Amino acid sequence: RWRVAVPNKPETCTGLPDPVKGTQCTFSCNEGEFLDMRSQKCQKCAAGTYSLGTGVAFDEWDSLPTGFVTQGMNMNGGDAHIICSNSTWTPKGDYIVSNTDECTATLSYAVSLKKPGSVSFEYFYPDSSVYFEFFVQNDQCQSTDSESRSMSISENKWNIHTVSIDLSKGNNVLYWRTITYSLQGAAVEPVQLRNIAISGVAYTSECFHCKPGTHSAKEGSAHCSPCPADSYSTKGATVCHECSKDEYAGMSGCKPRPACTDITSVMYSCLVLCLTQTQLMYKWIEPKICSETVKGAEKLPSSGKKQTCPPCFYSNGTACAKCPVGTEPLIGFEYKWWNTMPSNMRTVFLVTEYVKVVLSVMTAWEVAGEYIYTAPGDQDRDFLMLTLDVPGYSENTELSRITFVFDTECSADCKLYFQAGYNRWNNDVIEQWKGRNRKQSYSYLIQSNSTVSFIWTFQRTEEFNTVRHRHTNMSQ
Repeated sequence: RWRVAVPNKPETCTGLPDPVKGTQCTFSCNEGEFLDMRSQKCQKCAAGTYSLGTGVAFDEWDSLPTGFVTQGMNMNGGDAHIICSNSTWTPKGDYIVSNTDECTATLSYAVSLKKPGSVSFEYFYPDSSVYFEFFVQNDQCQSTDSESRSMSISENKWNIHTVSIDLSKGNNVLYWRTITYSLQGAAVEPVQLRNIAISGVAYTSECFHCKPGTHSAKEGSAHCSPCPADSYSTKGATVCHECSKDEYAGMSGCKPRPACTDITSVMYSCLVLCLTQTQLMYKWIEPKICSETVKGAEKLPSSGKKQTCPPCFYSNGTACAKCPVGTEPLIGFEYKWWNTMPSNMRTVFLVTEYVKVVLSVMTAWEVAGEYIYTAPGDQDRDFLMLTLDVPGYSENTELSRITFVFDTECSADCKLYFQAGYNRWNNDVIEQWKGRNRKQSYSYLIQSNSTVSFIWTFQRTEEFNTVRHRHTNMSQ
């Protein structure tokens, strides 16, 4: 490896540093380190930043990241008068967009892999007037097969695309290229690209700043840690700033807590215990951001006492009622009232970070008396999962049947999935609903004794945005 000075101004050929012999090409930097190009040595990332070591990720596009090159070219020889030097990919904060004129815009990134790796990215490609392709050239200038170069038109806001071919060990150049074919003057929607992740590199030449809401307190961090509840941080933070008891943490700082009210902050909940007891209880919506001490705030009502129902009586959620003549207990699970989460049900967040899926400790579904509903969450594109586990069934022709009532209130491309399998990680999607759905009932016939796990998963949108727009969208 040699470090060579290349002039960045025309006709500047004197006074340049001599070539310097660098480190051997077999080295690699560890997690939390980057390669200092001047010293040719691995250095620890400063506090407030992180590195993945043998992986690089690009999720901030305030400017063109180091190593990326974009250029515009005129591929139409008959229109030599067209100037394409400014027809390039343009950073837009959370993503980068292509050009919309008749020029060809190319975005490229050269990477040297110490071992075979892969690349993944997310794109939004809405307009068929644009031809969008992605391909890779290795160090023998061999390109991706033409069949896999063309990208598919986006049906949803964002498509997650993972390259089906492996990146070879050695030098690889990644290309994203757009060409527009449209009538003159016609409006064209550009391609949007974000969250590029590459694995298999020997080192990264820079460390990445922690996102708002996270921090790294020490040098040499491989990741940034989330801020505790009621605290916030800005980009590249080394510490989280705690809010006072009269404030809660927002995206950009502490905000005054609003007054607690029965409309926005109190849930009225009824509980059925084995269909023999009933109780009225109240709780604040989590996470609790309201204040009980400010002027106009309401107090949380006290919970009622549990009442045991006599024989042949059952709880209807508010009182004990007698079973009708000729009826018998229903052998199965029936959930009509929601005060606490049943022991055989659990909720979890799945948070997407680059190509990883991270479990979050936040509550995904909240109980709410007559129903259970999706909590606000962290980001609009999180997956909110509710799992029901069943130990087994009696041996009949029809083993069992599961029935549930639901609705969705959405202002975007939300989805509700119903899945079944033998555990929460091994299941199939049985049915899915998109957008707004009125209250309705759905039944599924269970035909295998191995089907013991049922999952409801809700996603507000596939679109990534650091600002919450869809937190009021929900499923019940």
